[in-house]
Amino acid sequence: HSGSRLDQHFLYTLGVIRGAKVMRRSAVWILASWLLLFKAAVVAATDEPSSMHSSAGATVVPATNTSQLGQLASVLATGPACSAHAGCVGLGGDCCPHPSGAMLACCSEPSPACSAHSGCAGLPGDCCPHPSGTMLACCDAPPASTPVAPPATTAAPVFEDAYINHYDAGNPLGIHTDPVRGNNYFLILGDWGTPFAPGYCQRAVAQHMKDYVARQTAAGKNLLFIASVGDNFYWNGVKPESWEISWAQPYGTNDPNSPLYNIPWLSVLGNHDYGNDDPYASCPHRMAQSLASIGSQAYGAKQFNRDKNPTRPLFTDHYWLPDYNYHYEIPEADLEVIGLDTNVNSIATLGGDWRGHDGAFNMCGGIGEIQRHLEKVFQSGRALLQERAQIGTAHIVLIIQHYPGGCQKEVFEAALPVGRQVKVLCAYGHVHAQECNGVDIHGQCNMIMSGGGGGCCQPEISQAGFAAVSLTDDGNFTSDVTSADVAMPVGSCHWKRRLRQA
Repeated sequence: HSGSRLDQHFLYTLGVIRGAKVMRRSAVWILASWLLLFKAAVVAATDEPSSMHSSAGATVVPATNTSQLGQLASVLATGPACSAHAGCVGLGGDCCPHPSGAMLACCSEPSPACSAHSGCAGLPGDCCPHPSGTMLACCDAPPASTPVAPPATTAAPVFEDAYINHYDAGNPLGIHTDPVRGNNYFLILGDWGTPFAPGYCQRAVAQHMKDYVARQTAAGKNLLFIASVGDNFYWNGVKPESWEISWAQPYGTNDPNSPLYNIPWLSVLGNHDYGNDDPYASCPHRMAQSLASIGSQAYGAKQFNRDKNPTRPLFTDHYWLPDYNYHYEIPEADLEVIGLDTNVNSIATLGGDWRGHDGAFNMCGGIGEIQRHLEKVFQSGRALLQERAQIGTAHIVLIIQHYPGGCQKEVFEAALPVGRQVKVLCAYGHVHAQECNGVDIHGQCNMIMSGGGGGCCQPEISQAGFAAVSLTDDGNFTSDVTSADVAMPVGSCHWKRRLRQA
């Protein structure tokens, strides 16, 4: 019943093998990971994934979800028995879905289509659940003519173990958009933050970026933001000095003379952003004193914005990472960015390997605690994708996360309502190369691997560089992933400068 999620595991593994960065997990770990899908899938139906965190700290639920959440609350309260459904004869538990995590396709009797179920009137897709990943609690909902009472409070029902993302999506950074749409563009960069000091390759890519932006600015173009697709701070998480040494200095983010001065960075976490130097990013609930909390939800990730980590330096405010998952709307550009955390698929490589995460794993109480937390985070991101497909309005949607095969573009597209036309781009890194892994009907790259930021690894980067996506006046985009304008010549950018023979 979770076909798309299994496909994602398969594609991820292929991507990792392709980049010679094999995930070293035994068959037991892989099996255990896949089995967890069934337990966690209910979160995608019950979570409130894109709550907005107001300046006053209140959580506001989008009104669009009220009826569906009310139906879901009704279903879970009544607990429809499997014996009442022909498709579930002989099976124990309740269906569609049960809080226990049981995932039973009872809705296939007589039809899986939402239109065949009165409780799903007006909702797209199939139910209970569809292989696409769409999770709609249609079973045994009251007829459409019978109104469903909304929850008594303004907050959605939050079930045990659900993770809620808290953030402001309304362009809080004040990203400026040129009124001529074709003058706007953004960059994509991954795997960049060399530890201790900027390495030779990171500095080379950073200079290449600054040169590119300088040329674009001279041509009247406007840089909206830099999308950072993870592995921002090697080897195993950000340290206090990393913000200055590995970010501000090489890119000139706070230097008025730099072309990248004060440019917003929209970021997500990669496997090297977890580990011994940021141990509670993977288990904030285990902290004796969390960095911050909203309600009963604790925060411990050091890269998160200052409302979640008050210790982050003041000069980093334009580095944007408000939660594990989030979306960011730029309506003037008809553009939306969705950031996801998919690190549950690479538990064994958090911090690089056991040397980079053994301390963090011990502090968290073992791999099981980390697996449970990151699975909840993953499910909340998946639900966010579905919600943004259903209620978003942007014509261009950029999905950023760290891993090849982890974008879940198919989940987003399966949840689109009838009539909404969207062009989806996926951007990721992890493999240290610049590659186009897929194109749209216009021949523009929409599956962008940009892991050549230069932060890792010896003896040389497959191909270093960044990617650039330009918006067009007709509502489309053009992308550049491998040209000399954005990519370094193959073999020219070494992680460490090789000693030359005299």
